[in-house]
Amino acid sequence: MRPLLPPPPPSSPDYSLPLSNLASRILYPNPLPSSSTQHALYILNSAAFPDARETSYDDLVPYLLARLPAEDDLLAGHQYEILFFAKASADDAGKPSKKRRPGWQWCVQTYQLLSRILRKRLSRLWIVGAESWVRMLVEGVMVISGGKGRKKVVFLRSVRDLEGWGVRVSELCVPCGVWVTEKRRRKKRRGSAGEEEGANGRGKRAFGVREPLPRCTGEELEEGRVRLPRVLREATSFLLMDECVKMEGIFRVNAKAVMVEVLQELYDQGQQFIVWRERDSILCFPFWRDGTGDVGMDELKEKDGYDVHSAAGLIKLWYKELREPIFPQSCYQALGKFYGDADLQLEPHQLVEMLRPDAEWTILTTTARRILRMHLLPLLSRVVDMEKWNHMAAYGLAVCFTPALLRGPDIEEDMKMMGIARRLLDAMVRHWKEHLAPVFEADHQSFETELRLPEVVADREDPLEEGGDSIPPSEAQMSGITLIDNDGSASDTAQEDGSEEEDEAPPLPQRPAPLPPLPPRPRTFVDSEAGRPSLPPRVRSSTIAAIPCTSDPTSSPTTNG
Repeated sequence: MRPLLPPPPPSSPDYSLPLSNLASRILYPNPLPSSSTQHALYILNSAAFPDARETSYDDLVPYLLARLPAEDDLLAGHQYEILFFAKASADDAGKPSKKRRPGWQWCVQTYQLLSRILRKRLSRLWIVGAESWVRMLVEGVMVISGGKGRKKVVFLRSVRDLEGWGVRVSELCVPCGVWVTEKRRRKKRRGSAGEEEGANGRGKRAFGVREPLPRCTGEELEEGRVRLPRVLREATSFLLMDECVKMEGIFRVNAKAVMVEVLQELYDQGQQFIVWRERDSILCFPFWRDGTGDVGMDELKEKDGYDVHSAAGLIKLWYKELREPIFPQSCYQALGKFYGDADLQLEPHQLVEMLRPDAEWTILTTTARRILRMHLLPLLSRVVDMEKWNHMAAYGLAVCFTPALLRGPDIEEDMKMMGIARRLLDAMVRHWKEHLAPVFEADHQSFETELRLPEVVADREDPLEEGGDSIPPSEAQMSGITLIDNDGSASDTAQEDGSEEEDEAPPLPQRPAPLPPLPPRPRTFVDSEAGRPSLPPRVRSSTIAAIPCTSDPTSSPTTNG
């Protein structure tokens, strides 16, 4: 390795912008300091290391070390920590990388290039997901360098183990490849995703909650007003960016399942910094911290993020996980009766009555109508406006979304209603912009307001719903129904008169009587002299007729029973 020289200034012709951008992907400061010590926290992502056959690591070292804290700050008494993700996939799908990594000699020499103040002010080195060879490499580097820094190294199995050391994982900007790698490892170890942390006993905030539209907490707002959940607000804002909404096949092209599952867990657990990225379109909402204000991500252009198809898949998953679907099973009969005719032309005034909040009768629930007006119909209408680029018409979007809007206990019944619900959603999307939105005062500006980051800090994150009550609304309603025989019994008359009776415990079921013993099976013997079956002396003569004769005298006969 050549002697270490500081990188040239950005104005110098020798300054390498690709190496600088690569270094910012490998090593970057966390937006917030460590919650356990309040020291500056730097994240080292092994998945971002380039292939040694394509990039010179000797040229990369100065750009990497220049991203560590300045020596002036360290001399003033500040300390820092490094969080090293040793096992993270370079591929967002979690596939193992075939890159050639730097050798152990390069690691030893790089550590020795650190100044004395950088080594001394390093308070903790967290290493997450390290394999055996990484542990041996770190131990070897520490031994060669004198062994003074061994007490600062902490090996952890997963990111969640940091919480045992007082570090709030929700305040870390973890690369998406790290979450994907841990998700795949948990699936492989536990056998199925249903047994892992996805259902996590920590509760949930976004998917399958009792109140899909959280209530606003601001005192200046009208009482009972609701807002969009954070997952819909952020995913929709990214999806409607100019470059993203024009993506061909949006909502039709399936996202990687593991990416959508990871995002579902992150939003349910309240992860603060989630980076969305599609080419040059990047979005990451800031996090509010008391005493600091809005804390945003730096150098977003070099961060790995989740793509537009992951955002579209996450939105569809949110609708699929609703406790009460948009078209519940209770409306199937009315759907088939009033809208079952395939030749029926749905007029705008019919759709207005179906979506009106004060409608006297409609097949949709109050929550379903509100969700359609606030989010789904404005979103799909905006996507249809870009049909020239994304090639997604209203009917195509209805085909993609309808399976997420029906979720009854009988799959065959859902399939019968699928075509009717598809025609309804298609008509709503086609008529929304010109006929429906003006009636409900839901113009383009009002939809942008719903997607904007709330000014009230408490409304920026959804409330945590503790686990334990997993009874669907339909089952909860059925639990309060009592079936009474209409026979005019004395007990019914007493209850109608208002008299109170104590509930008696139901009688215990009687033990069934034992079954009678089976009769003994008659035995037969073969008379060797006569060649015919003979009976024991105590068998009655009446049983002789029940003994069949066989054609083969040497074979033992069987009885009928």
